[in-house]
Amino acid sequence: MSLTALPNPNQQKFIFGKKIMKIFDLETKSVRELNSLLQTCQLSKKKLTWEIRNPKGGHAIAVGLQEAINVNVIGSTGYYCGGMNKKAEIHVFGSVGPGVGENMMS
Repeated sequence: MSLTALPNPNQQKFIFGKKIMKIFDLETKSVRELNSLLQTCQLSKKKLTWEIRNPKGGHAIAVGLQEAINVNVIGSTGYYCGGMNKKAEIHVFGSVGPGVGENMMS
């Protein structure tokens, strides 16, 4: 499997074989920006994976996702992580607060 880094000043993007992984750092951007970006993702022929870094116990991370994307949260989250999810696969590598996966519709 090959790894290709594509330079982008706003967000990092990597290609793993047929998977594309984008990295979003909550150290520098807000949860609102993250959720807006995740909710408007357009699927391509390649499977899209997002890696969310530095959640620092933030609430409502990766909520309201409609598309079949992968989201990996690296760190602990607060309340309602992954709520109102339809098709996304969300993995949290840390602990989660109450209401995780609340109102999942898939």
